Amino acid sequence: MLSCPMGLLPANRFNACAQKVTVAGAPVSLDARCPAERVSSAPMDQPRANEEFRRVLSGEEPGFERLRVAMKRIPSSPRCKLCAAPFEGAGGALLRHLGFGRFPGNPALCNNCITSFKKRGQMGAEIPVTLLFADVRGSTGIAEGMRPAQFRAFLDHFYTIGADTILQGDGLVDKVVGDEVIGLFFGGVSGPRHSSAALTAAIELLQRAGRDDASPTGPIPIGAGVHTGEAYVGTTGPQGAVEDFTALGDVVNTTARLASTAARGELLVTLAAAEAAGHPINGLERRSLEVRGRHEPVEVIVIRP
Repeated sequence: MLSCPMGLLPANRFNACAQKVTVAGAPVSLDARCPAERVSSAPMDQPRANEEFRRVLSGEEPGFERLRVAMKRIPSSPRCKLCAAPFEGAGGALLRHLGFGRFPGNPALCNNCITSFKKRGQMGAEIPVTLLFADVRGSTGIAEGMRPAQFRAFLDHFYTIGADTILQGDGLVDKVVGDEVIGLFFGGVSGPRHSSAALTAAIELLQRAGRDDASPTGPIPIGAGVHTGEAYVGTTGPQGAVEDFTALGDVVNTTARLASTAARGELLVTLAAAEAAGHPINGLERRSLEVRGRHEPVEVIVIRP
């Protein structure tokens, strides 16, 4: 039975409290009511709703974890990174009709995970996150030596490597813009060891980009940064114009500065992120960086995969 906090399964789509459907020959019960609605018909108060959304995003909401477990029984991948609803196969075809299609602001999430909370006034929450930024080094010079269409094709190879590595590493692709790929890792998507997931993905990204077959012209020169801390995670953008699921805050800005500072083949990881990931730092190069806009320097380790 799929049970869902805060009414993630739209109650108006069902005639009874639970409806059995058959997916790939297996009966599955969809419970249209959230746990609070099964106890009481009274609406959830705003502070409680806000706290539940924070727990969902940080991976601390037991009811939502039960939903994920149930969703994983329905074929097939790829799935919503948050609730694990399938996007493909018979299960995906069924759930698309129930509002679980891909969210336009981030196709790794489903519409229902976003709209169900927005209807209750929740746009996001402050939670622990780890960010991965990766930039192409010398992209201006690379573009100068190529036709615009060739440069676009070159960047596509970088985008593909970055997106695949982040998604396979239990992260979300926050943005792909210009010569940069941004990965977002947090408890509700990546589990409690989101810092370790981000660091592992960053190392793999640099390794893949450094291979001779990374692009038709050879290795892709990139630098990257990883940092962890509190951020606002949720939907942003003017209503009716642009809608995005992203992270905002000092941790985001600092990670961006690290990536822009890293030389080709370098990964700069803050001590906070390395400690959270359990990554050994003995014997690694350390730097104290003056980051533009920050009063205090940032202590990092340098990894060259």
